[in-house]
Amino acid sequence: MTYRLNDNAGDSIAVPQLVFRHLDRAGGDPVRVALYVIATRCTDPKTIAHDLKLKTVASASSALEFWHGVGLLEKERGGPPAPPPAEKAPPLTADQLRMAALRDPTVSMLASEAQTCLGKALGQKDVQRVVSLYVNESIPAEVILLCAAYNAGRGRRSVAQLERELDRWAQEGVASGEDAERHLQLLADRARHERTVAELLGVPAEDLTMADRNCVRRWYEEYRFDDAMVAEAVLHAGAGKDAKYVNGILKSWHGKGWRTLADTRGAGGLEGSNIRVDRAAPSGNDILRRAQNRPLRLKRED
Repeated sequence: MTYRLNDNAGDSIAVPQLVFRHLDRAGGDPVRVALYVIATRCTDPKTIAHDLKLKTVASASSALEFWHGVGLLEKERGGPPAPPPAEKAPPLTADQLRMAALRDPTVSMLASEAQTCLGKALGQKDVQRVVSLYVNESIPAEVILLCAAYNAGRGRRSVAQLERELDRWAQEGVASGEDAERHLQLLADRARHERTVAELLGVPAEDLTMADRNCVRRWYEEYRFDDAMVAEAVLHAGAGKDAKYVNGILKSWHGKGWRTLADTRGAGGLEGSNIRVDRAAPSGNDILRRAQNRPLRLKRED
């Protein structure tokens, strides 16, 4: 079956040829970001990540940097300075907590479920701080509870740790329950990737530094490499090399547009004793079988 473009395909926008010239290097998310920016003129990473349902705000920022590097975008100069972060309102008082509970039944539910998720009883002050996240900062109750359960699973059960983690989630663009579930899946994927890389490098996962973890995130989330590509890079690096050395290899491969093992073993033309050479089919040469009619030669004894 063949297709053709429908004459009545709806509204259309002009896409610069520059986008098409870099399709092979850009990949999936950067192309989506480019089309979004062209259609909406919006370049805010948080808005882009939310509207396109990207895994992280960093993915949107990376895509914007890519298109700036190839000339599609330019950085504004002389624009208004970024507004200072808004100061948080003080926690609710006991009277304000009671009034909020009368007006909104979610408040009582949140105060009770937060203690269940954190796995411990909260004092009055802590309950007021948790409810303030919902009332004063407009964080959805389900986001607070999901974050509390995530923290408790990592042994972090204080309200102060909950507030800090929610701040990190907000920086990643988490604004709803759906965003929180996607973010939790991303965090689970990151933990799995770190365990995989640690095993490949022959070190305990807890020994990976923050710089190492940032490298791992870049390989999987920005470069879009899979476990096989990472394993190939570790093999190419050789024994005793760390994540920083492997990062240099994967960064080079990404810059060359290599995305599969076939790229690294075929078109790439890598050389070295650590590179495997796999054939699609056996060569047909059997080194254990002596060619027919070949004379048998014995070593002469003196």
